[in-house]
Amino acid sequence: MELIKTDRIPVIDSDKCILCNRCLEICPKQAITRDSAASCSRCIKYCISMDVPCKPVCYKINYDKCDSCGLCVTECKQGAIVWLSSVKEKQKKNNK
Repeated sequence: MELIKTDRIPVIDSDKCILCNRCLEICPKQAITRDSAASCSRCIKYCISMDVPCKPVCYKINYDKCDSCGLCVTECKQGAIVWLSSVKEKQKKNNK
């Protein structure tokens, strides 16, 4: 696994994601893919009867390919991709 050059990585909040494909299109490393085998529980808060069939599709980031360039974070209009700070960065803040 290639080490990420920054102290942060992008993560996807599937609750905010609207599956617009913008992150797929913008990623220069093709590190973001659709994962149709993944499951989410978004429908549960909207449908108590579970009459609505699930559509378990979301995006995932392959961190072996990702170089933390940040294009996906800045281009996501829904704010579904955000930075997750590493433990190192959190330690720096705590030591100040």
